[in-house]
Amino acid sequence: MGSAISNKLNIAFASSNQDDLDEHFGSCHQFTIYSLSPESAELLSNVEFTAQEGHSQQKISDRLNALQGCFAVYCLACGNPVRQQLMADNIRVVIQPQPASITSLLAQIQGNWPGAIAIRQQKAAQKHANENYLESLANSEWDSE
Repeated sequence: MGSAISNKLNIAFASSNQDDLDEHFGSCHQFTIYSLSPESAELLSNVEFTAQEGHSQQKISDRLNALQGCFAVYCLACGNPVRQQLMADNIRVVIQPQPASITSLLAQIQGNWPGAIAIRQQKAAQKHANENYLESLANSEWDSE
């Protein structure tokens, strides 16, 4: 088969304290970001945000930029316009119905490791990286069998 598939995913959590998923996407104080594999969880960073009231495009842009390279973001809530932007960037939004410890969520994700999702994510990223993908697809040999 081709290249090896990385068995790690970067997962972000909207948090007030680096220990709990306990905030909404747009009003969170920080994202706690982990690099996760079936066997390990490594804290990559805590990206903090300045407190800002109300809705502003800069506030949302700062949060979107912080998630580059992430597979998913966990939060208590996320508005539809932001969810659409995240989906366009191939970042999944996981709405948690109530606050939870990040440690327990990491263990839950590892217990249900999304191997097939990771493979699809990498294939989508490879297609997206190839600027001439559609042109090459149109000019390729089509097998009619």
